[in-house]
Amino acid sequence: MSNEQWKQEVLNYITETRFAILSYVREDNVPVLRSMGSFVPSGLDIYFSTKKSAAKVQGIEKNKQVSFFFEHDNQTLDSWKSVLLIGEAAQVEQESELNKAVALLSDRSPRFKERIANGDLPNTAIFKITAREVEYLDYSKGPGFVQKFKL
Repeated sequence: MSNEQWKQEVLNYITETRFAILSYVREDNVPVLRSMGSFVPSGLDIYFSTKKSAAKVQGIEKNKQVSFFFEHDNQTLDSWKSVLLIGEAAQVEQESELNKAVALLSDRSPRFKERIANGDLPNTAIFKITAREVEYLDYSKGPGFVQKFKL
């Protein structure tokens, strides 16, 4: 499989994922996981939103190293797939990138779009995860088949 085919397969999988898992380290150095529904890929990078008051905002500001895990429900073992992105998260503040992130998140989620239309952007933190590693597990290519890429 070429790099372009692999990348497209990973992007399709991420796009078709309803909920994903964000992993980060809290301020007291304890690793935690959070289910996320408000996310969207931009290439192999990910934008996600959360409330500015969420504990994850402070945790990520202190330690920007995160992972984002994508897995579909109701898979059978012989065709099991998942994607793990590892990278650095940073809050989006530049206006042009913030506008891009809001547009992408709005296109993916009518709920997010409605919240922004109702004036909730000042209460929302938008992050971009710049991926540096991707692991793509695909049992349809053999048990435990994992493709790992450093970006």
